[in-house]
Amino acid sequence: MMPKISPLHWIALVLFLIFYGFTVFALTRDYYLRQATAPVAQTAPEQTQASEAANLIPPDLAEMLQETDPTRLHQRADEFFMQGRYSEAALLYGRILKLNPEDAEAHNDLGLALHYTGDTEGALEILRTGTTKAPELQRQWLTLGFVELSAGHTEEARAALERARNLDPQSDVGQEAVRLLGQLGG
Repeated sequence: MMPKISPLHWIALVLFLIFYGFTVFALTRDYYLRQATAPVAQTAPEQTQASEAANLIPPDLAEMLQETDPTRLHQRADEFFMQGRYSEAALLYGRILKLNPEDAEAHNDLGLALHYTGDTEGALEILRTGTTKAPELQRQWLTLGFVELSAGHTEEARAALERARNLDPQSDVGQEAVRLLGQLGG
């Protein structure tokens, strides 16, 4: 035998269904209002890519990428580098080079940061460019030799390390070049 439902139960059931329906409607409407996207035809691909890239960059880095003071950029890039945040450091070193393409230290640091991110070919390109812009910068020759050696380019590594050694054999950089040349048997 089925239980009898009183009119009070019917009224409560109808009120519950109205409340439930309204709640589902309100939540669905709110969801779609919050998730609204611009029509595809109105959004330029460049704007979409730029906004997606901006979402991937941490706020502290995004702010530094607007910086125009090379000293502050070098300091922050060096901090990122020391923290092992090589990709972020590379972005800042790249910013420095945009501001001053002749900055030999930035070429050296960018090359090393790129190497540590796995972009050894990009690192070599930057380092080779840097050594032509500032052939007297001993550290850059050492870095070039180190990266060439890591890439398996023995003869290129030897030439760069010899250049680093010959610029000042008694300096710490010169001594490191001698040590690396010893690994090459030269």
